[in-house]
Amino acid sequence: MRCILVGNPNIGKTTLFNALTGARERVGNRAGVTVDTKMRRIRNMAAILVDLPGLYSLHPQSRDETVAAAEIENSGAELIINIVDATNLKRSLFLTSELMELKKPMIIALNLMDEAKRLNIRLDIKRLERSLGVPIIPVCAKSGEGVGTLLRVIAEGGRRPCALCSGCTAEERYSRIERLCPSQTVRPVGLDRVLCHRFWGVLIFFSVMAAIFYLTFDSLGAYLSDGAEALIETLAVPELREFLGEAGLKAFWISLLADGILMGVGGVLTFLPQVALLFLFLSLLEDSGYLSRVSFLSDSVLKGLGLNGKAFVPLLMGFGCTVPATMAARTLDCTCRKRTINLLPFLPCSAKLPVFGMMARLFFPTHRWLIVLSLYLIGIFLAVLVALIENRLLSRTKQAPFILELPPYRLPMLKNSYILISERVSHFLIRAGAIILPVSVLIWTLMHLTPSLTYTELASESLIGAAGRFIAPVFEPLGFGNVGAAVALLSGLAAKEAVISTLLLCFGSTEAIAQAFSPVGAYCFLVFVLLYPPCFAAGITARREAGSVRAIIRYYVLLPIFAYGFCNFLHFILQNAGL
Repeated sequence: MRCILVGNPNIGKTTLFNALTGARERVGNRAGVTVDTKMRRIRNMAAILVDLPGLYSLHPQSRDETVAAAEIENSGAELIINIVDATNLKRSLFLTSELMELKKPMIIALNLMDEAKRLNIRLDIKRLERSLGVPIIPVCAKSGEGVGTLLRVIAEGGRRPCALCSGCTAEERYSRIERLCPSQTVRPVGLDRVLCHRFWGVLIFFSVMAAIFYLTFDSLGAYLSDGAEALIETLAVPELREFLGEAGLKAFWISLLADGILMGVGGVLTFLPQVALLFLFLSLLEDSGYLSRVSFLSDSVLKGLGLNGKAFVPLLMGFGCTVPATMAARTLDCTCRKRTINLLPFLPCSAKLPVFGMMARLFFPTHRWLIVLSLYLIGIFLAVLVALIENRLLSRTKQAPFILELPPYRLPMLKNSYILISERVSHFLIRAGAIILPVSVLIWTLMHLTPSLTYTELASESLIGAAGRFIAPVFEPLGFGNVGAAVALLSGLAAKEAVISTLLLCFGSTEAIAQAFSPVGAYCFLVFVLLYPPCFAAGITARREAGSVRAIIRYYVLLPIFAYGFCNFLHFILQNAGL
């Protein structure tokens, strides 16, 4: 049996999907989390459940709604599970009335019952069930209450409804729904007057982000990363070298396993605590409903860039990973989507955090969080500048009105935070195994093979030394014209985490890295890592979502030129400023 899960955005649809299937899909207290269909087998049943993007009507207004509407019309589903918001029946039942006209077996899952009770909303479920003619199961998806009953009714196959408003206009639908629903009045939250204020709201947002950066990069996060680095460099690597030496392995294999693999991959993993901390804080902000307020707050700014508040969600996701952020942009209209995709490379993804963290610790130990924050601000400033130029000079477009339904404030769920953090940590570890490990082995091999393919301990005589000497002078005007930096930037095209492993392999230790750069050169290197092209996976995704080869040209032709020119200018300014 094939079942589809349908409902409005931001009413717990993915949470219910996880509860019914045992999956661990991403959930959040905002619209736009689900942008594509997901399929899993329902627990203890020979049935497939399809989770669709949220939509308000079968007449789609955005790309993700089009995906959902097409799946509903053409999937041949045997059962519709319509999730409805118990705190806002009038809004949710509009979609329900359209689904009933499809004359397919149907079940209504009345979610958010806990919030309805908290808001003192009383629902006559039996009367509503008789009026609609389909089973209505009260559930609380996040706690699992009522999910067992829902599973039993799914196994029974639901009930085929009669059309509630066949052939009606939108006004007539709402009129009939009005007669079915009890009076519901939810008072606006006074906190929104502060958090959505044009001045205080912005001030609070930047204060919150500054606190997050301080905790992530300069206190708790720095303490954890420094401890992990000490564990790997001063304990794990020497112990492995000693163990392999006692086992009788040759110097070639000892160097490969200890320096090529453990030091290369381990050097990246030392910054895993900072990545986990950053996403923990972002998850707490999202679950609380605060990020939707920031989206509302950003609308007036984004309008001046040819975007609207809906673009805030993919832009925010860009600080995590450019690939899902690019996919999330499909919820926007065509012009807004392409412009958002063009801006994403300027926003530092989490893969760049290890590079920022290590270089800031080595060269700016007393101000590391300010250095990392400045990189984020540079990326945001340049994204805004590029968007302004594109909007003012190339093509102005009139944006559709931005309508945002602010979700209720909720206490963050540790389960949701755990899912998000484990997802990011797993992604980090998978990249370490699938990309950083082979890149580290390749770099180590090139560092110990001469052009005549004989083994050498001298990096200057190796293949990578010869290639680096050819490339390094290009970066001399930027302040980091050394072999290690040049090779690290090349390896970073595969994955930005590989920049750290390559630097450690090329220089041998963090102390040697600290001697290879001046503070100005190190900062310009960080800015170049911030601005030069994202990984190949991001480029491929941008090409698919934008539907144009221009995305590839922007990423891998225009971005390197822009990054080089900006860093050249920055190096000139910093040097002449006496820094």
